[in-house]
Amino acid sequence: MSIANALQLKISDKPNGAVFCANDFADLGSRGNIDVILHRLSQKGDIRRLGYGLYDKPNKSQLLGDLSPDIKDILDAYSRRMGQSFVLDPLNAANLVGFSTQVPARLMYLTDGNTHDISICGITLHFIHADPKKMAGAGTPVGIIIQALRYFGSNQISDTFLTTIINRLSKADMILLNGLKTRTTRNLVPIINRMMKIANIY
Repeated sequence: MSIANALQLKISDKPNGAVFCANDFADLGSRGNIDVILHRLSQKGDIRRLGYGLYDKPNKSQLLGDLSPDIKDILDAYSRRMGQSFVLDPLNAANLVGFSTQVPARLMYLTDGNTHDISICGITLHFIHADPKKMAGAGTPVGIIIQALRYFGSNQISDTFLTTIINRLSKADMILLNGLKTRTTRNLVPIINRMMKIANIY
């Protein structure tokens, strides 16, 4: 089977709405060959080119035509494309999980790569380089919780509020959170310890 046919088969197996990049098909051939094939498929209309080396297999609406992909799918594919980790900044994380009613003016992420912006599918994403301790748990639900806790900083957080957070996490998430406390900022350690005590996880 040719590289082009193998790549088309892999794409056909993906669900509508899937976002992907050349790195996702590295097992099929060289990066150059994969890039050329993806470009040709986009020109034929089999897939859609989003920019920044990303493509998708768009969901379609009879009324609206091709729909924009989910922002999380864009971010995950861009992470694979760049070989970098991303996590929402504290304000965006706190807003996402409902801990803050303050609406962020910008969609901002912390990254272990360089600070930069991209505009894709009509949305501008801002990436800010951050120290590893500020990115503990990136790519996991626990990472979002850590960022939301960072939003409150050293301010007093009630046991009632911490219980609300605990109830959103599985036991496996709590164990992961406990394991990450020495890899995040120092001011979060006592807060995480309180959460472990409330949840009876030691």
